[in-house]
Parts: sequence; C-alpha cells; structure tokens
Amino acid sequence: MAIKEDARTRAPRGTKNVTQAFFTALDAVPDNQQAAVAAAAVAGIRDEVKARRLRAKEAAAKAKAKAPAKTKAPAARGRKAATPAKRAPAPAAKPVAAKKAPATRKVAAKAAKRKSPAKRVPAPAPETGTE
Repeated sequence: MAIKEDARTRAPRGTKNVTQAFFTALDAVPDNQQAAVAAAAVAGIRDEVKARRLRAKEAAAKAKAKAPAKTKAPAARGRKAATPAKRAPAPAAKPVAAKKAPATRKVAAKAAKRKSPAKRVPAPAPETGTE
C-alpha cells in the first residue's frame, strides 16, 4: 500500500514568488535578528490580509445598500401571531382539459363531420291538407 507523503493541495499561483521575496528580504537582516523580524513580518502580513478582507466586505455591503429597491431582500417582520391548529390541506382538483377552438372554417367543418353521430334521418315533410 502506498503512503501519501504530502496531502496538501496545490498552492495558488504566485505563492512561490512571494515566498522567495520574503526570504530574500529576510536574508538582508543580520542573523541574530532574523527570528524576531520574521515573526513580526508574519504578524504584519496577517494583519494586512485581515484589513484587506474587512475593506472588501465593507465595500460589498455599500454596493448592496445602493442596489435598487427591487433587488433588496424583504424587511424582517416582527414576531408572528399565534395561529390556530393547522388544517389538513384540501385535495387537489383534477385539471379539466379545455377544448380548443378550431383555427379555420374548414377545420371546424371537418371536426363537425367527425363528431356527428350516425346518419340522421330527415324528419318527414308535413302533408298538406288540400285534396
């Protein structure tokens, strides 16, 4: 079974350059002060990163506040009033298919022919009483 030596994810782009710049600047400091300078530099970098995050968050909040009213979230309401016991939901009604109106007269005539029942017998003509 193989054992993974390094389970870290890949560092973001530019990390190597920043690290090299840090150690290059640290090499310029005398050996007896390097530990203290490195600790202070790391603390200063951490504080600067936090400050940048805070400024970005504030800028985003300002931009959100200036947004048009229709994009804002609805205001939070007060406490809800007590509600009576919940009723069971009403059963859903089955949808009724609506009949479509024919588009043209020809289509309407064909539809009427199809839907007409078996041949109808015409009513007998009334007899005239003149003999």
